[in-house]
Amino acid sequence: MLKAESFTFSATPMVSAAPLRPLTSIAAFKNTAVDLEAALGVALPTTAVGITCNDVLYLWAGPYSWLALGAAPTILAAVSPYAAITDQTDGRSIFHIAGPHATEALAKLVPIDLHESVFPLNGTALTLAGHIPVQLWREGEVFALACFRSFAQSLYASLIEACREFEG
Repeated sequence: MLKAESFTFSATPMVSAAPLRPLTSIAAFKNTAVDLEAALGVALPTTAVGITCNDVLYLWAGPYSWLALGAAPTILAAVSPYAAITDQTDGRSIFHIAGPHATEALAKLVPIDLHESVFPLNGTALTLAGHIPVQLWREGEVFALACFRSFAQSLYASLIEACREFEG
């Protein structure tokens, strides 16, 4: 793990930093997706959704690409012949937005429709939050946003500002 400065993000009623869990990017090599799925023991999503298998959340992150949240390194070591595996645990920060006005607050920052008829439970999207590239997903009533760590302070400030009127 990278030993770099870590920032403390104070939780508010709507915004919190997610607890640190292993986060890994998986990019299948050409013509290996079937073997990759067999090695993982899961049918990986091919559209903008996430699935959970054995306590690991696999988020679609583009064609033949996924983010695995909570996967043990030993599980992923077995798939190295079929995919490029990159530890993103301390390369990205994840924030949670929750509460009855979470969708309204996020609508100030993201240019996508977050209504549950369009962005369902387990939905995910690669989008922008203000000017910051994020992967956004829904876990129950909570929205999660992952950004590169270098953007974390800016994203946190934007989320706090977007939620301010609803926390108050």
